[in-house]
Amino acid sequence: MLYLKQAWQLLKQNKLYSSVYILGTGMAIAVVMTIAIIYYIKIAPVYPEVNRNRTLVGKNMMIKYTKSGAMSSSLYSWNFVKEHLYTLKSAEAVSAVLSVWDDYPLVRLPNEKGMLPVTVAYTDHHYWQVFGFEFLHGKPFSEADFESGIKTTVITKSLANILFGTVEAEGKYVELDGNDYRVSGVVRDVSFAAKETYAQLWVPFTVKPEAIANTGKSEGTALLGALKVFILAPTASATAAVAAEAEGIIKQINAAQEKYVADMSGQPEAYWKSVFRQSNNNRIDWAEIIQSLGFILLALLIIPAVNLAGMVSSRMEKRLAEMGVRKSFGASRGVLLWQVLVENLLLTTLGGLLGLVLSFVIMYCGRSWILGVFDRWQEVPPEGISSFFDAGMFFNPVVFFIALAVCFVLNLLSAIIPAYNGLRKNIVVSLNHNK
Repeated sequence: MLYLKQAWQLLKQNKLYSSVYILGTGMAIAVVMTIAIIYYIKIAPVYPEVNRNRTLVGKNMMIKYTKSGAMSSSLYSWNFVKEHLYTLKSAEAVSAVLSVWDDYPLVRLPNEKGMLPVTVAYTDHHYWQVFGFEFLHGKPFSEADFESGIKTTVITKSLANILFGTVEAEGKYVELDGNDYRVSGVVRDVSFAAKETYAQLWVPFTVKPEAIANTGKSEGTALLGALKVFILAPTASATAAVAAEAEGIIKQINAAQEKYVADMSGQPEAYWKSVFRQSNNNRIDWAEIIQSLGFILLALLIIPAVNLAGMVSSRMEKRLAEMGVRKSFGASRGVLLWQVLVENLLLTTLGGLLGLVLSFVIMYCGRSWILGVFDRWQEVPPEGISSFFDAGMFFNPVVFFIALAVCFVLNLLSAIIPAYNGLRKNIVVSLNHNK
């Protein structure tokens, strides 16, 4: 406590030095924390993807023909999902989502106000088991609705308010691209940050039978289609068993014929792994990812640490006489080194708090694009859609711990070497330094 009081007094006496040190530290930590928040939002459980720690993702199948050497690659076919993935015994639930590459459908606004472009997700009835949507009114569409291809939909709270002026919209109808869809339920809005589940309407993909029809001209391409899959394991530790069972299915398919070889390129894989996947056709190159991220983080820490170390070294030169006096009264080198570290830790902590605030500002101002800065193919919100972050995406123990760890590392890197070198000088040299 005494060292902290002394450090606070020195901070007030050297306002310019302290301000520059705090600002430099804050800028470095702000960038590191921005990266931490980006990956936290991408990987940690956030609404409605609250089960990410036990969710597996599958998005690609590659078929290589043994005779010709030709290859085909795509998402999964409806037949493959029904016959093989829906039957996974080790999974708690398996959901398929249709990928539709078209323009945004149009919803008719009330009172002849025109049409509104919206984002639609085409899902199955298991979707609501895999993901944790909060229903404000009504319920998900049923298995019977899905099987029969009835035009029914779940919509967001904001869309319900636009169309009906209330969230109590169950049983009402939405006109989507000229077709009437009965509303089965209303859910809390989803942030665009949850890219796997973001939509304004969710409808059964069986309303598009042509999109899931088996159009493959050979046995191999019959496995390929337009469906991606999300698999919910019973526990986080069971994800490996689910992945192994899925891999076993592919081995059985390959063993039963000799015309082609099917390969899912390591999928389905744990959700956090899918975040780092850059190519659906190749397995994840972890060495490249670790190297690139490691280089970025080291550069963000070492460069400011070198600059701050120069400032600490310059300040130590000015304080040699003070240190010499304290040595002459019996203060050991370890005690003096600890005092310098505490002084710099206080400055670094203040810089860390500034950096944490700055990282929140950066995330908010760049919310429409910042989550894609490390993606090979960056996605941006549809026009007119405001991306938002829930409070839990920012204020969480993980981010706070990372902030503390970065402060500690930066303090050690910038302070310990110049402080140690300054304190190695003998008492006589220190006492006569300013004469």
